[in-house]
Amino acid sequence: MDWTTPPNRRHCDEEYLLLVLALSIFTQLLLVLYVGIGVFQPCSLTGTQSNECQKRIFASFIFRRLLLQLDEAFCPQVGITKKERLDSCLRSSEKVISAIQLFRRDALKVLQPEKDLSSALASEIYCVLDEEEHELAFNGYGCTYTKAEVTDKFLMYMLYPERIVPEAK
Repeated sequence: MDWTTPPNRRHCDEEYLLLVLALSIFTQLLLVLYVGIGVFQPCSLTGTQSNECQKRIFASFIFRRLLLQLDEAFCPQVGITKKERLDSCLRSSEKVISAIQLFRRDALKVLQPEKDLSSALASEIYCVLDEEEHELAFNGYGCTYTKAEVTDKFLMYMLYPERIVPEAK
């Protein structure tokens, strides 16, 4: 080895470039592995399915709650006088408006979630209290009594009936 002559710069540059290329390829492989684990992770699929299940349960609940509230609002009052009839109609009208507003608010939560929901956030937004479910069941609007599949299309029809184009048969 001759220390008096300068090293061959071209040889060092090639080795340096090969090292950088190898590190770059290794980094890209790690990135692909990381993204693959994140996307195809089994618990993320389970979380998505869980969110959809909670969403369907909540959609069914808000529809059944609307039916119960409308039923209570339109329930005929037996034994009321003519004077009380107007007040009863006004109260019924207010109950109907309140029920529809509550349904519309909650249906929009189902149709247009504000952001991508994590499982914890979905369980908060689509929460159905046991007491509310028991009240619906007690009044004949439980899951076993009301056999309506509440889909996104059905909710859209309930919210915006004028937007739905009838299907040609």
